[in-house]
Amino acid sequence: MAKYNPIPASVFVATEDDMIAFGQRLAQSLPKPCVMTLSGDLGAGKSVLARAMIRALGHDGAVKSPTYTLVENYELDGWRVAHMDLYRLNDPEELHYLGFDDIVANSDLLLIEWPDKGAGLLPKPNLEVTIEYQENGRQVVIST
Repeated sequence: MAKYNPIPASVFVATEDDMIAFGQRLAQSLPKPCVMTLSGDLGAGKSVLARAMIRALGHDGAVKSPTYTLVENYELDGWRVAHMDLYRLNDPEELHYLGFDDIVANSDLLLIEWPDKGAGLLPKPNLEVTIEYQENGRQVVIST
C-alpha cells in the first residue's frame, strides 16, 4: 500500500470553509490506493473533511452521510471511493456483514470515520487524521 508524507502534519482551521479548502488540497495529493481514518469528537469536522475530499475528486451531487447506511460508494473519474461511518457499530465483527473485505478490495480511497469502532479488523491506514477542538477552530493532525 502506498505511503503518504503530508506537509503540513498539523494545520489549524478556523472555519468550515477552511476545513473544506484543506480537504480539497489533501484530496489532490493522495496516493492510490489510500486508506484514511478520520477521528475526533462528534461535530469536530470529520464529515465536512470527507465531503470536501469526495467533491474535490469529482463528485458533483450531494455527499450523503453514511451514518445510517454505514457506507456510501462513489465512482468518480479515476477514483472508487468508499466513505464509511462506523459510529453505530456495536462490535467490529459487524464489518463482516457489510462485506468489508470487498469494500477494501474495490476502493481506491477508503475514508473511515470512527475507526476505533472497527478496531482489529481495519487495514493499516496510509493516513490517520485526527481533528481536535481548539478555542477558535479545529486542529487537524495527520500522521502516517
